[in-house]
Amino acid sequence: MKAHSENGSLLVRLIRPIAIGAGIGAVVCTLILVVMAAVMASVNVPARAVTPMVLAAATAGAVAGGWTAARLSRERGLLYGAGSGLLLFLLVMAAGFTLMPEASGTMLLVKLALMVGGGALGGVLGVNMKRR
Repeated sequence: MKAHSENGSLLVRLIRPIAIGAGIGAVVCTLILVVMAAVMASVNVPARAVTPMVLAAATAGAVAGGWTAARLSRERGLLYGAGSGLLLFLLVMAAGFTLMPEASGTMLLVKLALMVGGGALGGVLGVNMKRR
């Protein structure tokens, strides 16, 4: 019976930092996108600059989410960060498909690589920071 509760707590220890990290990443990504939208409303930004701006916001959100997940877990920053970036990508992809069902496959792969890589980078940075 004890093994069952240990597995449950192990699952919670794995999922909790990843889910919280993805949530923080989504908030950071949203805030960056709001700022970018305000800039685009006030300044004439070329249409070809929109995609790199979106990719930058998604990557920054993934880095913040990976950093948060790693700081919460205090171990395996690469794994927790990448997991947080992957979950954030899935959330962004689900939201994107509700608005634009004809999304490009190549752009999805680029966004996946940037977000998982950014989350992993944030995770490594988060684990390697010294505690106060």
